[in-house]
Amino acid sequence: MSKPRFIFPILFLLLFSLVLLSGCSLKLPKLFPKPIPVSDLPAEALFVDREAIYQRTITLIESSKTSIYVEQAAFDDPRLVQLIVAKSHAGIDVRILLDQWQKINRATLNQLKSQNISIQYYPAQKGQYNHTKFLLVDQSIAMIYGPTWTVEGLLAHDLAVELSGKSAWKAANLFSKDWEFTTTFPLTIPKDSPLPDDKIVLATNANVKQQLTDQISASTKSIWIEIPEITDLDLIQALNDAAEKGREVHLILDQAEKSNTPKDKFPSKNITIRHYPSKPPLGMHIAIFDNSSFLFSSSTWTRYSFVANHEFSITVPSPLASAKLGDLFKQDWEKSTK
Repeated sequence: MSKPRFIFPILFLLLFSLVLLSGCSLKLPKLFPKPIPVSDLPAEALFVDREAIYQRTITLIESSKTSIYVEQAAFDDPRLVQLIVAKSHAGIDVRILLDQWQKINRATLNQLKSQNISIQYYPAQKGQYNHTKFLLVDQSIAMIYGPTWTVEGLLAHDLAVELSGKSAWKAANLFSKDWEFTTTFPLTIPKDSPLPDDKIVLATNANVKQQLTDQISASTKSIWIEIPEITDLDLIQALNDAAEKGREVHLILDQAEKSNTPKDKFPSKNITIRHYPSKPPLGMHIAIFDNSSFLFSSSTWTRYSFVANHEFSITVPSPLASAKLGDLFKQDWEKSTK
């Protein structure tokens, strides 16, 4: 026997009444959940340690045809200085922003200004550091750095990530904002870009911490972190909460910063901590989530960094690149002490 035709309108009215009575707060299940974004960033876009990072930096600078934008915490590498001068004299538009509190930047600023190169100190307040570190070539390729452009900075065990999709154009827009904030003169950046959308999220300052919190909360299996120190209490709590939900949390911290991140801050048995040898120093600032996405930030995870400093991060939902970082993490895990 077929069901009466009027049963469906009655069911609809009942459901509609429930929504009204709940003050429109009733959450109905999503029939078509929003797909999780996946980036096509390849593993080859990751450059680890001095030789790979340095050689790729030189190649990118030499390949520039229209513009070179640099924002760095510290910069005094002689070869890179001379290469920048040569490209400027060849007609390339060069703009450089440096942190004003690093003494080694003074000689670089004076030298490049004497060559009529547009170089400025980022106008941070006293006590605030500019840790943003990237190179932008022709507004279409960006290299995001862990290390500074100094001999000492490039000696650290660190990472650089090359972006060639729409995220590179977004990085150019962020540089333009910093340049305008410094000089009051905006740069000419197109309102849109023909570059493919690589699904990479860029964040600055307090939004870096928000990205970290969101990624920790969204993880379902594992969180692997390699960073000199973690002292921000909100992030520590977020990691403890994730561990209590069964996530595998592994931390590699710098041996030299051991006292800054006491083990008793991480009481969960699902959190394991190891310390990377002091030589070479650990420069990594990465978190790998479920071995399928990663976040790469400009500095350590302290409250001061998020509140006071000018910071930068990228969140990359790339399984291929994350797998390469995961292999690197496993190697560093074996080198580290319990």
